[in-house]
Amino acid sequence: MFIVRRGNSYTDNDLFQLFKKGDKEAFEELYIRNWPDLIREANYRNGFNNASEDMVQDLFVSLFQKAKEIDIKISVKSYLHQALRYKIINSKRNLKIHNNCHYELLLMQKSTNAFAVELETKEFSENLHHVIKVLPKKCKQVFLLSREENYSHKHISAQLNISLSTVEKHIGKALKIIKTEICSYYKKAIV
Repeated sequence: MFIVRRGNSYTDNDLFQLFKKGDKEAFEELYIRNWPDLIREANYRNGFNNASEDMVQDLFVSLFQKAKEIDIKISVKSYLHQALRYKIINSKRNLKIHNNCHYELLLMQKSTNAFAVELETKEFSENLHHVIKVLPKKCKQVFLLSREENYSHKHISAQLNISLSTVEKHIGKALKIIKTEICSYYKKAIV
């Protein structure tokens, strides 16, 4: 086994061949020589961020793990730079796909939420109309004049020829029945 010392005259290709034969110091020297240039290129192509260092690190890990399978026909330096470019391109493509999927999911969620709100509003409205429909006759009449026609209590009292306190009692009774029935319905729906 060869022992590589720093400051030697081995080329990157020589170091790679020595590493393939088992010399781990050759790999370390290859790493030390090429790391700075690869980081500069990654930062240039990918923007200055932690992902650049991670990509270069992943590149060397992959080279270390697959060295016996790799047959480099060009210079090791060119191979490393080309492999880094592919990593950056794949990373950007994956990020774009991820962002597109995330955007689509947000759109789906918004439309689903809007549909759910619309459905709940419609369901609530139907339940409310059903409860109003079954109110006692006079109570229903007073409530509808108050809420749908926007008549004042005084105006309802004069129109129906009943006292102001009777109008207030009918509206109070209607609200109590509506609240009880609507709450009862939603409690059943939740269970």
